[in-house]
Amino acid sequence: MDTSLLSALGFLDCIVFKRLSASEFEVVYKAGNWLDELLPETVDTKVFSFEHNSAYLEDFLIDAENLWNVHKNGRIESGMWSEQLTTQVIRLEASAVVADNQNYLIVNKLNAKYRQKQETLQIARESLLTADKISAQHDYLHSRLEELLSEPNRTLTTKQPVSQALAQTDLGVALFDSDLVLINSNPALRSIFNDTNIKISLPPDKLLLELFRNQYPECERIFSTASSWSGEIYWLNPPLQGKWLKLSIQPIKNDAQRVQNWLFSVSDVTQVKYLLKRNEKLTHFDALTNLPNRQYFWQNLERKIQQNRPFYLLYLDIKQFKRINEIHGHVVGDEVIRELSIRLNAITHVDDMIAKIGGTEFAVILELNHLHTQISPEDQNLAIKFAERLISTSCLPFYLSTGVKCEIGLNVGAAAFPRDTNNAEELMKYADLAVYAAKKKAVSSISFYSKELIEASRKRIEMEDSLRNAVENQEFELYLQPMLNLANGKIIKAEALIRWHHPDGYIVPPDEFIPLAEQTGLIIPIGKWVIKEACAILKRLANIGEEIKLSINLSPRQVSDRQLFEFINQSVTNAKINPQQLEIELTEGVLIDNYDKVHFLLDEVRKLGISVSIDDFGTGYSSLAYLQRLPIDQLKIDRSFINEINENSQDSDGAIILAVIAMAHNLKLEVIAEGVETILQKDFLTEHNCDIAQGYLFSRPVPYAEFCELLSAQNKQ
Repeated sequence: MDTSLLSALGFLDCIVFKRLSASEFEVVYKAGNWLDELLPETVDTKVFSFEHNSAYLEDFLIDAENLWNVHKNGRIESGMWSEQLTTQVIRLEASAVVADNQNYLIVNKLNAKYRQKQETLQIARESLLTADKISAQHDYLHSRLEELLSEPNRTLTTKQPVSQALAQTDLGVALFDSDLVLINSNPALRSIFNDTNIKISLPPDKLLLELFRNQYPECERIFSTASSWSGEIYWLNPPLQGKWLKLSIQPIKNDAQRVQNWLFSVSDVTQVKYLLKRNEKLTHFDALTNLPNRQYFWQNLERKIQQNRPFYLLYLDIKQFKRINEIHGHVVGDEVIRELSIRLNAITHVDDMIAKIGGTEFAVILELNHLHTQISPEDQNLAIKFAERLISTSCLPFYLSTGVKCEIGLNVGAAAFPRDTNNAEELMKYADLAVYAAKKKAVSSISFYSKELIEASRKRIEMEDSLRNAVENQEFELYLQPMLNLANGKIIKAEALIRWHHPDGYIVPPDEFIPLAEQTGLIIPIGKWVIKEACAILKRLANIGEEIKLSINLSPRQVSDRQLFEFINQSVTNAKINPQQLEIELTEGVLIDNYDKVHFLLDEVRKLGISVSIDDFGTGYSSLAYLQRLPIDQLKIDRSFINEINENSQDSDGAIILAVIAMAHNLKLEVIAEGVETILQKDFLTEHNCDIAQGYLFSRPVPYAEFCELLSAQNKQ
């Protein structure tokens, strides 16, 4: 065998055996002095038979025989293994080769390659630890500045604690106003860009903005939708080598959820990048997931466009991932991403490409195996089915090494080449817009880029602006829906339900704007308005001699607000009402998702005398253990169970209701039935000792004045 061929195949420190027969081999090439120790049967002879001195190698010969018996040029490899010799441990890899009708067995010593692999793993570990530390620094800085900037009665010119926070951090920080005009920056930012004698053309803050806009197509969407973003940017400042910078962008919003500041935090990660570049694989592959990274993905995307064959670009974004980091920390978060990448890669076809392009983002180039030059409806169906498989595998629970169980979702945005654009930057931008549309849906889903999507996005932004104006202009009103004691038919309390009086003269129902408010954070100021207004209504009712309890709903986002309890307490105090007249309602989902926060909140509000009700009971996954531990007073049976009670219902249809009533009473809880619309339903509930009912049978939600009329009519009976 020609030794130049060995060099071309990458074999340097190796032994080559020529297969003479099923049992005999000839040593045709030997480099190094380790063969005699490994296979003593080769000493002083060229032709030999294996004598079971290397179990791993002889096991590989079984697979090698299958290749050799085919009599076609080819090659298979064993993978790396270790052998303990008298003087050393060696790392080996065997290859069976067929070349020019000759069969060869090549055993290659890979000690250098093994050391490189170990160094690669160590570099990867170091870079991951560094990345986690940097991410934690960015997160802490954001939460600290958000807390300082949201403090009442502070003006931008008097924020001495803000300046102190900027000066004390190692991160470079630029604080902008809502129009991206610089308000403040720190010495660390200036040192990142001014640590050389080379003069830079722009101030650091403007340079940051320019780099971000030039390198990330999603820039426009980030600012227009007030979204958070984190990633890496590259600054090339000739004649010096460039710098890699980790950039985190966070909007800081006021009470009306309008952006009042943009926070840019920057750290120099050039050293980490150079560590990675010592190994070619880590230059192009993500250290955490071993998938291609953003830079490598861009190269392949541009190459793919040059081939001028249609394909889909899918942009994947992990749903609900921030909560995992907040609750369990970055180590658990990293394990979830690593496990998710394995699942996604297993589904991706060998001809397609999947890459990790951001902290929680992946991208896929989905090949379309035909020779057409345009996207067809069948191609879109293929993309939908593939996305559904990605979503399905992502939604399966993650059982982690720490014993933690986590669940996430996946949003998918899709753009098509060349239908949507023939430009790589625009294709990425359109896929990003599509995934942003998918994120607005409650469940994991796929959205395709289209002109209609852009129009829908525009309308949604208009709706969001209108909702912000509604908060500032107080365009809301609380309607009250009575709740009756089934034992005597008397109104004993009411649920406060919000309505939006749009300036165009119509009433917007809550199911049209509450989901948007929840997504945008506007639910916080709206929720505070509801609490204040409910307290004001209770005061007005007390002034006319009505001791009626009022129930208000708390959303998941409100429960996460650190200032919620303080605000409730302050509102009750300011209105000078009896806190026992106020009741809060939470859904089962809120209980499960925020158990620790909810438990603390409920403990505190019940100390004030405020009662607690669990809304939509029976539709979630709360267990008896939850119900026994949480400080609650009532369960509210969901209307879907009440609807089952009708003239055609069977005995089994009411079984869940009876079980809930019995369970609640055993736990010393009252039971409220919502959605009661017929006499039959009322009689059934009364007969089985349900305590309270509400529904259209008794009254629709009505304005305050009409509710007072209902109370007046009741008092005259």
